Amino acid sequence: MRRLLLVATALGAAAFDWINPKYWALQASTAKLIGAAVGRGSSVLEVDAVDGAKNLYYLPIGCSVTQWLDEKRAKDDLAPTRLAASKNGLGLEAVACRDNGRKPPRLKEASFDACLVLGALGRAAARGGPDAAVETAEAALRALKPDGRLVFVEQEDAEPLLAAALDESDLVAECDARQEHGAILGVVRRAALKGGKTKGFKA
Repeated sequence: MRRLLLVATALGAAAFDWINPKYWALQASTAKLIGAAVGRGSSVLEVDAVDGAKNLYYLPIGCSVTQWLDEKRAKDDLAPTRLAASKNGLGLEAVACRDNGRKPPRLKEASFDACLVLGALGRAAARGGPDAAVETAEAALRALKPDGRLVFVEQEDAEPLLAAALDESDLVAECDARQEHGAILGVVRRAALKGGKTKGFKA
C-alpha cells in the first residue's frame, strides 16, 4: 500500500510539473539564488511575507528569520509557520506594517544579513503605486547590514519598478540580475557607506 501511495504521489507531482513547468523552474532558480546568497546562521528579513512557510524551506539551517507582514496576516495564527521554521532549524518572529499596510514596519537599521524580496515590490506597487515599491525597497535596504544581500524575484513587467527602486539608491553598492522563466532574479549588495555604488540595476 505504501509503495502504491508513493507511486501515486510521484505521478501526481510529475503531472503538476507538466501542467506548470515554468512555475517549478522558477522555484528551483529561486531556491538556488537564495542558497548562494544567504549563509548559515544569517539574520534574514522576508519582506511582505505572504506565503507563510514556503520560502523558509529555501534557507540554510540556523537562520533567524523576521517576516514582515501586513496587518491582516499579522493577526493570523502563525503557529504553523513557526512549526515549519522549527523543523527546519530556523528561528522565526514577525513584525507588522503600519498605517493599514501603507507604511513599512519599524525596523532597526543595519540589523539583517539578508533580505528576501520575492514579489514584494510588485505587490507594493499594486497597493500604492510605484512610490510604494520604492519605499518598500528603501526600507529593506536600510534594514540590511553594510555588505548585506537583498535577494529579489519579481515578474518581468516589474523591471521599471526595480530600476526606480535601485538605480538611484545610495544604499546599493552592486546589483546583479538576470531574466529567467518569466521573472527577474537578482542580488543587491548593500553599500557600506552612502555614495559607494559601483553597479546599478540592469536585467
